[in-house]
Amino acid sequence: MIELERLYLDDAGPAGFKFAITPCTQYIDPTGPRFDQTLGRQSAAQWIRAAFHDMVTADVAAGTGGIDASIGFETHRPENFGVAFNDSLFWFSFFTNDKLSMADLIALGAAMSVGACGGPQIPLRGGRIDATGPGASGVPEPESDVKTTLTHFSGAGFNQKDAIALTACGHTMGGVHHDEFPQIVPESAVGVNNTVGRSGWDDTVANFDNSVVQQYIHGTGNKGGPLVTTTNKTVQSDLRLYSSDGNATVQKLAQSTDQFRSTCATLFTRMIDTVPKGVKLTPPIDPGSVKYSNLSLNVDWSGKMTLSGFLRYIETGGYASAPSSLTITVVDRMRRLSRTSVEATTDNTDRSNGIYGPTFHYPFTISFEGSSGLSGIEVGDQRFPLQDSLFVVPALSSVSLGRAAFQLFGPAQELTFNITAALRSSNPPRALKGTIALPVPQPGSISPKMDFSTTVQLDLIGAAGPFALYSVVHRQTMTPKQLVGTSIDVVDERGGGTAMFFKLSSLLR
Repeated sequence: MIELERLYLDDAGPAGFKFAITPCTQYIDPTGPRFDQTLGRQSAAQWIRAAFHDMVTADVAAGTGGIDASIGFETHRPENFGVAFNDSLFWFSFFTNDKLSMADLIALGAAMSVGACGGPQIPLRGGRIDATGPGASGVPEPESDVKTTLTHFSGAGFNQKDAIALTACGHTMGGVHHDEFPQIVPESAVGVNNTVGRSGWDDTVANFDNSVVQQYIHGTGNKGGPLVTTTNKTVQSDLRLYSSDGNATVQKLAQSTDQFRSTCATLFTRMIDTVPKGVKLTPPIDPGSVKYSNLSLNVDWSGKMTLSGFLRYIETGGYASAPSSLTITVVDRMRRLSRTSVEATTDNTDRSNGIYGPTFHYPFTISFEGSSGLSGIEVGDQRFPLQDSLFVVPALSSVSLGRAAFQLFGPAQELTFNITAALRSSNPPRALKGTIALPVPQPGSISPKMDFSTTVQLDLIGAAGPFALYSVVHRQTMTPKQLVGTSIDVVDERGGGTAMFFKLSSLLR
């Protein structure tokens, strides 16, 4: 959940999830890979389409399908024609790891596209599980009659009114492309900065707004898009659907921007929360006002500990403007406030994704004695629990690949990892067990799967204050892209604790 929250709220900049849709006209072309705004494609619209196609084949009565990343195995089907799905999964694949399923990333992509492109905030939950093969078919197609379309929606839990509104919400960005659907979009749509011939749903293709329904009702602009206006009546699927209730639903959505936004927020939330039976979603991410992120805990050979990271402050509705500084106080192992505090300041620059409002970071480093230890930190009236029973020590660990030599699309190479962990114990075992989680290709889908077959033994090498230190030198061949998603869990098999999810890419220096 922390990983999903980090991507949704904290991870901005060139290495961030949102970068592919900044600005919202941007397209990530995996054939380069490169960013391109001249083709007429749009990643934000693709991400919404990918989520819908993954979800709509659900059978909620049977408890099957939904957002489960089965779309990766289904791109050969005529109902999933086009590059949108593999384009989306290509970008998402850079962020998959032991704590982030492809299914969660598909949900994140839909929520991010809406929120980042002027739409409403979509509550985002985690916990989705990836399918290991294709699911049922049943995506409405341009040639589908109304009865067939509504049957597909009904199977996924959406009635006629829902189906009309969700289609309008999904068709407020992007459009249909001549190179994929020449029976819908004529060649005349092709241009210098529209080389695949996009015909937009409305004339604000990069904005999540209700122009698509306003233009449909009033006959202005793009008049509801190519699935309304095409002269090929067999593929006028949006016209058939919108008019199936006498245009009542579309008229209501066109009358009020607030109504459109609230309806879309509700339906998109239902869409991304449609999951197979047995999948338990987490509570929605709480943007709160103050949270921590990117924490790193270290201990040196003398037993002195250091905690570093940053605090995130979001100026969400109802919260005060970001303060110039925040005070962080260590909570010791006895759960008592220590005398160790540090003041973290911000440069008042919006550093993150801004889905819930301007977002500010307060970097900090705080040192304290290992004898008193750590059970959490306190910021204002909030206390955040942490643990120091067992953890990987970044300062005493390394990887043979340096940051300067790291090339994301580089070839596979043998990497040497020196991994050191600290266990708080007066009677330490001789060794700890480490399990490495590595993203690997899987047949039939562009989505990777996680491989947990590699285990290592960390041997006792000495003491650092109240901690026993363990280390292993491990060599493994992987691509730089795989390194980004690789992590290790370290466990004291006697029941003395577990260090969960240490990302090995954090050792790049």
